[in-house]
Amino acid sequence: MLKYIVIALVGLGIYIGVTYKDQIEDAMNARPMEEAQDVLEDMGDQAAEAKDALNKQLETLQN
Repeated sequence: MLKYIVIALVGLGIYIGVTYKDQIEDAMNARPMEEAQDVLEDMGDQAAEAKDALNKQLETLQN
């Protein structure tokens, strides 16, 4: 019986999390952190692309 109660509570928690995801994120101010993380990831990708481009230019200059 206890297993069913636990399963029901977990299911209720998942339902609440899915239904009220936006309100929960707004209350926790999680969106600005996600945006900052996205910007950092984009900067990392741009740095990697710039490094690759410089490596290609270096290889062409050495040949």
